[in-house]
Amino acid sequence: MDGRKRRILELLIEDYVNLGEPVGSRTLSRKYQLGVSPATIRNEMADLEEQGYLEHPHTSSGRVPSDKGYRYYVDQLLSRPGLDHSLIEWIRASYRAKAHEIAWLIHQTARLVSDITAYPTVVLAPRGEDAHLADLSVVILAPTLAVLVVQTDAGYVESRTVGVPPELIGSDLAAMAAEISRSLEGVPLRDLEGEMMKRLRRDLWRYQGFWREVIQRLAGAGEDEERVALSGTRSMLNYPEFRDVERLKRVLGFLETESEIDRLLSTRESGQVEVLIGTEVPADDIQDCSVVTAAYRAGGQVVGRLLVLGPRRMQYGRVMAVLEAVSEELSRALEWA
Repeated sequence: MDGRKRRILELLIEDYVNLGEPVGSRTLSRKYQLGVSPATIRNEMADLEEQGYLEHPHTSSGRVPSDKGYRYYVDQLLSRPGLDHSLIEWIRASYRAKAHEIAWLIHQTARLVSDITAYPTVVLAPRGEDAHLADLSVVILAPTLAVLVVQTDAGYVESRTVGVPPELIGSDLAAMAAEISRSLEGVPLRDLEGEMMKRLRRDLWRYQGFWREVIQRLAGAGEDEERVALSGTRSMLNYPEFRDVERLKRVLGFLETESEIDRLLSTRESGQVEVLIGTEVPADDIQDCSVVTAAYRAGGQVVGRLLVLGPRRMQYGRVMAVLEAVSEELSRALEWA
């Protein structure tokens, strides 16, 4: 594509994203100093339409971008804006001075992103069964009753009440928990029982029944957690594209179905911010929308993802910049958790 066509496509898309109205050659000629006549611009737009980058609504003399046009814009023309210092500080402050439990973090993140971008936002929490043990500690409630607290590398903190054999005094139990925690740190929760039975010292072996029961209960940590946090669905009403009731129902149905969200995000392999436009989205109900996704990490591994959904006429650069900043802060919060 030559330079003039690139410039016309860029300006047309930005004008359409901002105003939501088909863009004509006279509009571009009047608003921007392109150095050519409206007739020349019109011919260039006709070529872009023929090449599949623009579409021509029947009820308008102007053009709108196609999925191919948006894709070219995102890949070749988009300049991602920097975020204001005040916005960056807001994002950072949102993760300070609170208990960093995973349920709070994912809901906080969904609200934060939807507030900043004005688009519906989904945050998918880590799978409990994919997490690894980070710490195991004990709190004595009574001579025969204790609370064991498990923390995973993905930020889960979960407690379980267990009965304690009478011969185990509090200090012994705490010491055993600390030793097992050191020994099993980094082991996947699903493998805890087998690994524990292999690593128990001889002097702890007589309590194998107790520890087996404990590990079996802790191995399910996080499985009952809500995996999807959703925020900002009302913002869809701000966009003409979602004023069609049937279309709105389809999009809401997708956003409220965990299995659909999980299926879409589980196909993303990249750890980078990623944009899917229109028919590129592998979910039938939202193929007239666009989504931007980003991964967040714990222990150096991708453990969950964020998703922003909007019309194809989306502020791609800003959304990508926000997701990049928020995913970094969420990852940092999980490392601190």
